[in-house]
Amino acid sequence: MNENKTEYEVINLGFEYPGMTGGVKWAVVTALDQATLMEKYGKELSKYAPFVLMTMEQGEAFHEYDRNEKKHDMRSIRHHDLFGYEEGLTEYFHSVFSNDEPEDAVIARAEREKMREGLDKLPPVQRRRCILYFYHGLDEKEIAKAEGVTQQMVSKSLDQAMKNLKEILRL
Repeated sequence: MNENKTEYEVINLGFEYPGMTGGVKWAVVTALDQATLMEKYGKELSKYAPFVLMTMEQGEAFHEYDRNEKKHDMRSIRHHDLFGYEEGLTEYFHSVFSNDEPEDAVIARAEREKMREGLDKLPPVQRRRCILYFYHGLDEKEIAKAEGVTQQMVSKSLDQAMKNLKEILRL
């Protein structure tokens, strides 16, 4: 792809802005002026034509916006039930993983211990993914990237883990 990362970066605007209309689908972020850029990398960049030229400052603003959007998405994901509502199980997981309403420290400790025992009975992959998802706050996409698998595989694994835990914990 881009072998000259220090000189320029290509951004797919169609990916960043789904539903975008217009003829320009690429942006090139560089500190070089257009003439120098085209002289040095014109052939390489021709496959992205037409493209918008962005300064490094504009590119950094673009990346900062992207980082903030991802943080917002993560917060949204963490505060919603990914697998929907399932009577008994949803309340149980919220009681175990929530710090918002510490009703009674003894009950909370017992619940966490029960959860640990349940997690220990899961297959290793499901156990690892549950720990990453619930305890470390990673989303499915981050887990998939770290493990080199698809997000769909992680989602199915977590869904099966919830079913297994429900059976193990007899909820």
